[in-house]
Formats: sequence, structure tokens, C-alpha cells
Amino acid sequence: MKILGINYLSESSVALIENGKLKYAISEERLNRVKNWWGNPYRAIDFVLKETNNKLKDIDLFATHGLSSLKNFIPDKDIYNNKIKEILISKLDLKTKRIQINFLKSRFEHEAKTRKRNLIKINSLKKKFKKLDIYDHHKAHAASAYFYSGWKKCYVLTVDGWGDDSSSKLYRADNGKLTQLTNTSSIDSLGYFYGSITKLLGFKPHRHEGKILGLAAFGNYKKAYSHISKMISYDKFNKCFKGNFEKGLYQSKFDNLNIKFLTKKYSCEDIAAATQKRIEEVIIEFIKDNIKEKSKIALAGGVFSNVKINQKISELKNIKEVFIYPNMGDGGLAVGCAILSHNKHKKFFPRKTENMYLGPKFSNSFVLNQIKKYKLKYIKVSSPQKFIAKKLHEGFVVALFQGRMEFGPRSLGNRSIFVSACDKSVNDWLNKKLKRTEFMPFAPITIKKYANEMYYDLDKKKLASKFMTITTKCTKKAKKISPAAVHIDNTARPQIIEKKDNVKIFNVLKEYFKISNIPNLINTSFNVHEEPIVCNPNDAIRAFKTSKLDYLYIEDYIVHK
Repeated sequence: MKILGINYLSESSVALIENGKLKYAISEERLNRVKNWWGNPYRAIDFVLKETNNKLKDIDLFATHGLSSLKNFIPDKDIYNNKIKEILISKLDLKTKRIQINFLKSRFEHEAKTRKRNLIKINSLKKKFKKLDIYDHHKAHAASAYFYSGWKKCYVLTVDGWGDDSSSKLYRADNGKLTQLTNTSSIDSLGYFYGSITKLLGFKPHRHEGKILGLAAFGNYKKAYSHISKMISYDKFNKCFKGNFEKGLYQSKFDNLNIKFLTKKYSCEDIAAATQKRIEEVIIEFIKDNIKEKSKIALAGGVFSNVKINQKISELKNIKEVFIYPNMGDGGLAVGCAILSHNKHKKFFPRKTENMYLGPKFSNSFVLNQIKKYKLKYIKVSSPQKFIAKKLHEGFVVALFQGRMEFGPRSLGNRSIFVSACDKSVNDWLNKKLKRTEFMPFAPITIKKYANEMYYDLDKKKLASKFMTITTKCTKKAKKISPAAVHIDNTARPQIIEKKDNVKIFNVLKEYFKISNIPNLINTSFNVHEEPIVCNPNDAIRAFKTSKLDYLYIEDYIVHK
């Protein structure tokens, strides 16, 4: 059975499951070079079919997400009316009440229009693909996390901006079945809360939330907390997250006029710190109230790209282990939809995510032709991993392009940039080379054998730490020998690797360890500012030429300037 999962939202993507195995997955942005591209991923569909030697007629089923009829595209008026009642009986002044009520009305209209636009995309898919299964947005998120956790039984929590009628759902997963336990409405969105702060601080929501996370470590959350904490809460009675419209600050949109005063009163760092603190508190309160027994938990949805939240969840006493689907945002919906469709027609059992190398690869001959086409200087050495390790030890920056491209937001060695973690100032000068403005430190890639010497509390993060989806506390040794990889709060976001995960990359690390006695390197994504991660050799060569990198290790060849 061949099933093609399709996501048409942010990070538009395609995933092919064949006979129960995830064979191929790619985001449209990697092909059209437009970051976070929205829309039906027709280019990616054609690409996947060609790469896997399939034609449309060879695909048994197609699967996507969304509300499948026009009658479902009217938001729940009761939710909005109840919010308006809360505002009317609140202690807000008349002006603020009017602002909040007008916002709710505009939000209702906006959501209805957005749903109709999504219906157009779904109808377009229906016309093109006759056998199209349609699934709930959050259930698709949950499926990606649960079925690729490898666990038979666990809880699954999804939290994002919004999808269909919801912004969050909790499921109990057992023996291939997902049972919904709670639901948070689309207008009570934690994702939109974080996005509002992102915009307030001068960044792009849906794209730069990671910068807010990075800034938070430099601030004092107590200074802005009294205001930020009023925006969201956990509603224990209804078992859901709550946007506190009646307190006059929360609005589930990015242009929140009522919080603009915060930037005049507090620093960006303090606002970011209070925002991070509050969203952690609310999610932790939710989990404590809804998961009483000791259990494993799988996570998906854009909010769980926040690695600090994931760490806080892992530290809960009743959580035995945490797993975050590595493509946790909307890009992962394509995988979830394909799984749900497979499970509908033929039982799909949970299996462990071994890797995320699911995209295209290119032959050595093709790579060499491209190198010659662009008249690049190159060498071919007998032991390229040893050569690269030596150059990294000497302080050079090396871009790596090899094997199949990663699926998801993290570069995991095949489309990466490596540099030594010894120089604490690397964050400043390497970001300048790449024309980036980042506040998070670069993440370390670490040999598994030595991981416990570098990081604490890895037992609950065994699978999560393979994919850079969670932070962990660092040892004194890590801080001493790899200061560039350790954030100001003494945490790092590691990728822990062993030989079976990626032989070439493991050998680079092994050779580097022989020289330096340091088991890790900095691993950051191979892309230039505001562009997607490189996909093909042309992308890699262009990024190498326009950046100030020293070497490009591309398949069996080493390109230099």
C-alpha cells in the first residue's frame, strides 16, 4: 500500500508511506526556495513521485487535513459569545471592553475567511486526487508523534497556533488508537500568545519565535511578569488553555495594540523572559492536572519547537520519557495524515524514529559536474573525514553536504555547517558570516559514548536528544571544553549521535576527538539568512560562494576558496 500525505499550510510538505515504511518526505520550500511557503505542494508531489519511480496511478491513497465541508467553516459562535460575556462583566474600562469585543468580531470573520481559503485548497486536492482521506489537524500532529515514538502506550499533547477548530488537544494513545481527552479552542491559542510577543519585539511571527526563546535567557522574568502572566492561564474546570480577554491584554492575533506599552516599560529581554516563564508554567500546570500517573508523553505542534518547554516537561516527576516529533510544526502534518490513512485501512503500529534523512540525495558524478560547472577549486583526498577534522581543529568553518536531505527544521549533519565549539565568540562571528541575527547559541553534535560526560538527565530524552528537539543541563566539563555550545543558562540543545545514525558524520567527530579530546562540534543549518536549508548541490554551492565559509565537504569532494 502506497499513501501520500499532503500538508498545504505553513511548511507545505509531502510524505510517502509505502507498506508501512516512511520512504520519502520533503517540504515545498526546499524546492521553491521560499521559506515557510504555504499552499498545495504540487512541486513536491511531482518531485517525490519522480524520486521514488512512481506515477499518480501507483498511489493507492492520498491524505490531508482540514474541515471538509463548508458548513464546518463557520467558527463556533458560542465560544465567541461566551468571551464577549466575560468581557462585558469584567472590570475593564469601556474603551478596553470595546477594543476587545471588536477584536473578537474581527477574529471571527478572519477565521471564517481562512477556513474558506483552506477549503479551496482541499477541493483542489479532491479534484486532482480522487482517493483523498481528510483528517483532523491536531489528530494528524498527534499521529506523527505517537506512531513514531516507538511506544505502545503514552499520552500525546499537541499545541500550536491553530488548526481547524483547535489550538491544542490531549490524547491517550494505546495500541495504535488515539483517544481525545481535552480540547482548547482556536482563539485561546498559546501559539498566538507567543507570536504576539514575537511581533511586539520586532520579529516575524511564525518564523522568529526562536529568537524570543534565545532573548529570554538574558532577561529577568520578574520585571514584566505581572503583565504577561495576565494574558494566558490554565482553565482547570474546562481542562483547557485560556486566553484572558477579560483582563484586557490577551488577543489571539499578532497586532495586539493593548500590549504595546510593554516595550516602553520593560526591556525586550525582560518581556521575552516573562513570556517564556508564563508559557512554561501554563503548560506544566495543564500536564500536572491531566496526567496523574507515571507516563511517557509524545509532543507535536509548533509550540514544541520551543526546546526549553520540552525540557521543563521532561523534568516532571511523573513523566518517564518525552519524545517530540522532529518535524513538530505543520510540516509534520503530511506524515501524520499518511499514518492515519494507513491505520484506517491497515493497522499501523508504533515504531521508533531512526532518522530524518528522508529527502533527495545526489550522485558523486552529478556533484562533480556541478563543481566543474561553477569552476570551483576542489580536492579529493583518501580520508576526507580526517582532513575535515583537522581543518575544524585549526579553526576553519566547514559546510557539509552529503546523503539524503533532512526532513524538518533541524540540520542533522547532511545539510550542516560544522565549526569548533571551543571559541565562545563563534556565535557572533559565524552569524555575521551567515548574515543571521540569532540569540540562541549554536547546538552541539556529540558522540553518544561521551554524552553523559557533557550533559545531565539524558535518560528521559533518549530519542529526543537525537534530533535537537530538547535542551538539557550541561556539566562543568562541557562548559569548559565547549563554551560556544553552552547557553547563558547552562543548557545546550544537543544532537547525540552514534555510528549507525550517520557513518560519515560520526567519523568526522571521531577523528576530531582523536586530535582534540573533545567529543562534540557546533552543528548549525547550512543556509544563508532567511533562506531554507540547502537542498541540492546548486543551493549548496551558491550558499558557499555567497557566505564566508572556508570549506565545503560535498559528497566525496572538498571544495575550497
